[in-house]
Amino acid sequence: MTVFDEVKAALSMKTVAESCGLSVSRSGMVLCPFHKDKTPSAKIYHDIFHCFGCGVRVDVIGFVQRFFELKRPIDAVRKLNADFHLQLGLIGERILFDVREYRARQASRQEYEKWERESWLTLSSYYRLLLGWRELAPKSPDEKPDERFIYALHHLDKAEYLCEEFITADEEVKKSMAEAVAQAADFIRAQRV
Repeated sequence: MTVFDEVKAALSMKTVAESCGLSVSRSGMVLCPFHKDKTPSAKIYHDIFHCFGCGVRVDVIGFVQRFFELKRPIDAVRKLNADFHLQLGLIGERILFDVREYRARQASRQEYEKWERESWLTLSSYYRLLLGWRELAPKSPDEKPDERFIYALHHLDKAEYLCEEFITADEEVKKSMAEAVAQAADFIRAQRV
């Protein structure tokens, strides 16, 4: 376990946010300290701070680093270690290894979150496209149906299912939906040509 993991295991996001002077409501909502917030737009989860207004999404270490304008994540670990008397062994070589591992995990997390956002946009765009095509229904029994209308009839239920599944699924299930997301993206691109 790295010092970063030890800090995150020892401290909840709510504890850290409150120690920085933030007033957290029962539902976990709080004024975001990273932009001019008049009504609470940030949510405190057990291990994450997420602002729906400015998009900041950080763990306790990232929060302290950003809140106190510290240069490196390890500086935030040192601050948390001192402020909360965690008594972590912060010595030379271990720190270098832990910092590299933390950075790699953060980069991987950011890459996944970017993919997740783009995938949701793709699936919801696909669903909205088919929903619009459903409106192309023939006006009379004699009128020949538009091919897009027929396609929408055959695929709208699946598009709706994919959106619902993506919203409720955990990270592993979302990753397993990558092929369906890619197919939806290809289909949307083909329609634009």
